[in-house]
Amino acid sequence: MNQRRPPRVSASENRLSRQQGIGLVEVLVALLLLSVSLLGLGMLQINTMQHQRSSYNNTMAQLLALDMAERIRANLNALETYDGKSTDEAPSSGCTQNCSPSQLVSQDLTDWTQAIDDSPLTAGVGRIDIDAKNGVKNVEIRLTWQDPLAEKENKEGDATVEQVFSFKVAL
Repeated sequence: MNQRRPPRVSASENRLSRQQGIGLVEVLVALLLLSVSLLGLGMLQINTMQHQRSSYNNTMAQLLALDMAERIRANLNALETYDGKSTDEAPSSGCTQNCSPSQLVSQDLTDWTQAIDDSPLTAGVGRIDIDAKNGVKNVEIRLTWQDPLAEKENKEGDATVEQVFSFKVAL
């Protein structure tokens, strides 16, 4: 009788066919990939939060500039009095009742200085410049502040990097 014999299997092939589950090396590689991915996601989250803060500062600068533009528009009788004014030189107090137009300028600067100081703008300074040409009065309201994110991105190594928002309106 001619019986068929099973094919011979080497010892190494026999061991591989009996392996069940995953090995320690595969687990370590998977953990390494997972940890690198989580570190990348963490850095992405940190960068997102930093840029969100910078965007928030820009929005606050816009709102503060618009606030002052509305104050100027409400007090056009003293428009020239606003020229060259800065929050660095703002009076400590202003007029609260029955104010003349020039007294209202002092109150506006006092309120604007307080609003800038209460905002998240680091070392924020506001300035108003008026340029009258051809009967049109151009008002420029400029806010300057230090942005920590810009300091990190600065390649020149300067300790402070100032951000500037400029708002121009013709009255």
